[in-house]
Parts: sequence; C-alpha cells; structure tokens
Amino acid sequence: MENKNLITNETAIKYIEDDSLNFLPFAEKIQNIIRGYSNNPEPLTIGIYGKWGTGKSSLLNLIENNIEIFHKEEEDKPYIKFHYNPWLYQTKEEMLFDFFDTLSRKLNYSDNENLIKAGKLIKKYSRYLKAVKLSASVGIPKLFNAGVTIEPYEILKKLGEDLEGEEKSLNELKEEIDQTLSSSDKKIIVFIDDVDRLDKDEIFTLFKLIKINADFKNLVFLICLDPDYVAKAIHNRYGNDVHSGQEFLEKIINIPLELPLIEEADLDFFVKEKIKGVLSTSPNVKTTDLKELLESLRGSYFSSPREIIRIINSFAISVYAIGNEVNIHDLFWIEYIKIKYFKTYEAIKRYASDFKSSNLFIENINFNDVYSQNNVETGLRKELLESHSEAYKIIDFLFPMVRTGTVSAYQSSILKPNRTLDAELRINHSNHFEKYFSFHTQGKISEFSFSNFLANISPGKYDKALEDLNEMIEASGERKIVYRIATEIEVIKGKLQNRFILFLIQNIDRFSEVSDLHPHSIEIIQVIAKKLVLEPKDNKDLILSITESLDYFQLSWYLGIFSKRGEKFEFLDKIEEKLVAKVKDSHSHPFFEKRDVAKMIMQVWAKRDFNEFGNYILKYIDSKENSFAFIRVFPHLWNRDIQGVFKQEDFIYLTEVLNLDSKLIFDKIKEVVPEIRNISKIEDINVTWEENNGNSAMENIQQFFYWHLSKEKQEVADNSLTAGPPPIGGPTRVPE
Repeated sequence: MENKNLITNETAIKYIEDDSLNFLPFAEKIQNIIRGYSNNPEPLTIGIYGKWGTGKSSLLNLIENNIEIFHKEEEDKPYIKFHYNPWLYQTKEEMLFDFFDTLSRKLNYSDNENLIKAGKLIKKYSRYLKAVKLSASVGIPKLFNAGVTIEPYEILKKLGEDLEGEEKSLNELKEEIDQTLSSSDKKIIVFIDDVDRLDKDEIFTLFKLIKINADFKNLVFLICLDPDYVAKAIHNRYGNDVHSGQEFLEKIINIPLELPLIEEADLDFFVKEKIKGVLSTSPNVKTTDLKELLESLRGSYFSSPREIIRIINSFAISVYAIGNEVNIHDLFWIEYIKIKYFKTYEAIKRYASDFKSSNLFIENINFNDVYSQNNVETGLRKELLESHSEAYKIIDFLFPMVRTGTVSAYQSSILKPNRTLDAELRINHSNHFEKYFSFHTQGKISEFSFSNFLANISPGKYDKALEDLNEMIEASGERKIVYRIATEIEVIKGKLQNRFILFLIQNIDRFSEVSDLHPHSIEIIQVIAKKLVLEPKDNKDLILSITESLDYFQLSWYLGIFSKRGEKFEFLDKIEEKLVAKVKDSHSHPFFEKRDVAKMIMQVWAKRDFNEFGNYILKYIDSKENSFAFIRVFPHLWNRDIQGVFKQEDFIYLTEVLNLDSKLIFDKIKEVVPEIRNISKIEDINVTWEENNGNSAMENIQQFFYWHLSKEKQEVADNSLTAGPPPIGGPTRVPE
C-alpha cells in the first residue's frame, strides 16, 4: 500500500480553514479584549491556560495570524507582533538576552521615531544586563547568539561607548524606555508559547523576563501555559507548596483565560476526518469495513486532539504494515488500546504470544478459561474486567462473549458465526488474532434550545418543533445536530421516545447533508433501528409504522439493521413486503442504480416473488447504462473509488442465491451493448484482471461473460459422453 500522507502532523493549526475544533470564536473574543485595550498604554499580560495537547498553540496561532484584520476603530492603535519561543534557546542567558535583542530589532524596523528610539535604548539595556550578569565571572567567555564569544570587558567597553556622556542607572535607563514606549502610537504584542516544554529553571527565567518587561508601556503579553505544571515548577523559589507557585502566577498574569472545552461532536468530527485522510490512499479498504469503523467512533472516547493524532499515527503505521491482512475496524481499536491503555495492551499481547500452543482447538477468542461453563468472566477476561476497567468497554466489543441468562454491566456485541469472523479477518478469530500483534465555541448547541425542541414534540406543536430544529441547524450546523440527536435517541425512553422518533422519521428529508459514507438521514434511521431492535416485541407497532414514511432506499438501510441481528423477527416479513412494494411503486427505475442497497433488495424480492423479480431485471436491462449498473452491483467497490473484479463468487451469488438465469441476462446484454456482441466463447475475452487497479464497466461485463461461458462449457462437458472432463480456463490474475 502506497500512502504518501502516512503520518498526521502534530503541529498546531495556523489558518481559519483548518479550525476543525472550533477555536475561532474564542480567538476572536481574545482579539476583542486586546482591541478594547488598544488606547490604554498600561502593560497587559494574558494567560491562556490549558493542559498539554489540548490546542493552546492552535488558539495562539488563530489570534496571532488574524490580529491585524479584525475591526478597529479609527483611534485604535495598530499592532506590532513579536512571537517569542523560549524553547529555541540552549541556556537561560540566551533566552533572557535574545528577547531584548529581537525586540530591539523589531522596533528598529518600524516607521515610528519613538519606537526606533525605544529599540536603541532596549539594546543598551540588554548590554547593561549582560554586563551585570557577567561581572561576577570576569575573564570567563560566554557564548551568546550566532556563536559569538563576548568577553565581559568588551561588553562593558561597548556599553561605555553607548552611554558616553551619560550617567544613568539601570532603573533610569528602564524609565526612559518606558517613557519612549508610552508615547508610541503602536501596541507591541508578544506571543509566548511552548512553556510546557521548559524545565523548572528555564520556566523561572522566562517568568522573570516577563516580570521585568511587564512594566513597559504599550506591551501586551499572550502566554500559553499549563498553570499546574508551571506552579509546580517554580513554587520552591517562593514557598513550600504549589500554592506559592500559583500565587506567583497570579501576580504575573493579569487576565487568566481557560482554554474552552472541546465538544465531543468536534472531537468526533476531528477523528473521523483524520481516519478518512489516513485511509484515502489505500485501495484495499472495503467500504463496509470503513463504514463500520466510522460508525464505532465517538468523540467521548478521546481526551484531546493530540491524543487522537498519536492514536491515528500508530494506526496509520499499522495499516501500512499489515492492513491487507486484518480488519481495519479491529486494527484501529487495538491500536487505540495500545496508545491509551498500554498495560492492557501488553496483557493481551502476552496472551497472543502463547495462544497457539495452549488453545489449539479454539476458534473464537474471548479470554475466558477454555473449559469454563459459566457465562461470566473467568481467567484473563476476569483480570481485564477487574484491573483494566477503563479499557474493558473496548475489549468487550472487540472480543464479545456469550452472556445468555446473565445480568452484566457490559452487554457484549452479538456473536457472529465463526465463518463470518474468519471471512472478515476479525481479531477474535484464531486465524487472525496473532496478526494484530506480529508487528508492532461558535456552533455550540444550546441545551435550553434543545430542551424546548423536545418539549415541542407533542400534538399540536410539531410545526414549532420543526421551526426549533431548523433554527438549531442554522445556528450549529447539521452535523452537530445529527450527532446530538443520535446521542439523545440512545438514552430517551417512554412516550417521548416514540414521539421523538416519529417526528424525526416524518421530517427525515430535512437532513440532506452527507458525511462519512451516506446522508445524515440514513445515519438517523440506523440509530433509530439500533435502538428499537433492543426490545423488538415492545416496539413492534412503532417499527412497522416507520416503514410507511420511508422511501425504498431509506427502508433498505432500516431493514438492514434488523437483518444483521441474525434473528427471525415476526415483523421482518412485513417490512420486506413493504420494501418490495415501494420499489415497484417508485418513480425511479431501475432500483439497482442505487448500488448501496441493490443487493439487499434483490435478495428480498427474489425470495418473495422470483418470477416478478426476474421479469423486472430483464425488463430494465434495456440499455448499455442499465446493463452496466446491474453487473456492477456485485463486485466490491474498494474505498468508494476502485471497482473490483466480477469474480466467480459474484456469478454464483447471481445464479444460485438470486436464482437468475445467466443465459437470459447474457443474451439481453448482448442486445444492448454492441461492443461485445461478437463474444461467443471464452477465448474472445481478455482474462487478465486485477482487483485493486480498477475495472471499467465494460471489463465487468466481460468478466460476467467469462463466467457464464465457463458455466456453459462445463455443462457441455458434463453432458458429453467423452471420458474425462475438459479443463476450464480461468482469469490469470483474479484474487481468490
């Protein structure tokens, strides 16, 4: 697999269009604070507080990159930006003195006489400080910027030349700088980041520097920091406990601002977009696997954007190493456990290392003792439940267990047959288990508005509820509202549940945007079905009433959730009957143009009324385009872009599962596709096909022709009296 964008960059965002975590509204508020302070010459220090990896640097960039473009009144002062990164300096001395040197250069390049004068004075002030610093070690060379070695006497000599004819103390020089800056017509904004990367001595030096400069007029400091980390680093210089460090920070920081909490919906969008970016160049990712992975993700599983990036980078490397051999859904979640709960991962990995030798006859892996008859946790699974409880929810859906007749805080996923697990390359099947270890604030939804929306979902108020819904979508965006609705469906109960669900179904076409792999409307329909299928008998009337409002495309997705349960619900027959009726009554034909649902409809219709179904297929294979659409229903569509091969298994599905007559289809296609009318035997067909390099519609038709002609040839051989069956040729490169 070739992936040129394998690793997701951890660097902070710089531009508004990259603001997927919705920091811009908060950045604009801070800009407004600075704007409101524009004509006040007094210095100001603003602290942006947040934990490591929560996006402080991204927020600072949004403030800095747009500080000149937000609205200013005519009398407001313009700004000079100065981004200072203390992480770049090797010594405390470099950090201290280079700040003044850089600030001096910034002012010297301005077009303001007062600022140019202030820049020269600041340069003298810097030399004065250097001389004082070095006076205790005269004769010992010190290394400053650009590798220049400066002896103390040279600094003192240069300082004497600069101050010749003047007798000024350090305080007097500082006052002159202050007066000069005060008369300036510009504000100087100093941005400081990466404080969390400094050691405790460097942090002390940085805040000493800020304290020295915080007295200068027209200076505004914006500092990103973790206040707990800083307080712990410097408290022993000012007292006996962390509280002393916090008190010191309070003296330095005029306005402390907590980084806004990132909403779960934003993290949800962020992780899904990153996942799609990682997998976008992988041709071997099945659409169904990607869909399952995206549907399993929730923003609540992650604590910060940086954690998401670390997990996704680990996943990306794993996809590159072994992605073709495993299920990407399971691969992501085991990588999630590895990064977030490493001790849990190590316990599972140790189990994997000796699995074959001690569990030779076990197909399904759930970590319970092999010979345990109880439907409760035993063995390693019991240890994982008791000692790794934070990770157990993920373990439980990766490695589900049977809990029939038991009550448990965890309800495992329904167990699939072992053949299905094997075919899907699942981590909990013994054939694949070891492979996973063999390498190794605008847009917020108002809760008040949402509560009013729910309250208005009652007889006589549906119009008001729809108005509320439209207003929330306009204010917050459809994606966030859908996320919130899906969360609500999972927890809502009683009569309100039924009213809420019916309201959504009746207005399902209001959700028209597309995210992930299908429209938001389908996402809501599936969430509703997943809720109702938990108690099918109690919800039978509601389940059936919903079918009246859905079109056949939507109804197919709805039916799919109930079919996946592997149980025979008494109402399935009625839903299937409704589906077929809606297909026949539709104004959009043929239905198999809608590839996502075509196979389900075919299987349901063929089972219920084969003659009617077969006649429909033959009727609508009436053009080249429709023939192409029909045949291309069956092969895999890789990553939504790459068309797979029409393989023998697809031919078997068409002829044995759907029971269609391939000869009738063969003849009908030859009528409407002139380019292949001359094909009458296998030798007329190019049989070099590649699954992952894309196949045209015409190639898929030829592949169908190949398997049909092979079948006819075999039938002739079977009916022949000649001893020994003739060999049947096959495609030279068709994946098994």
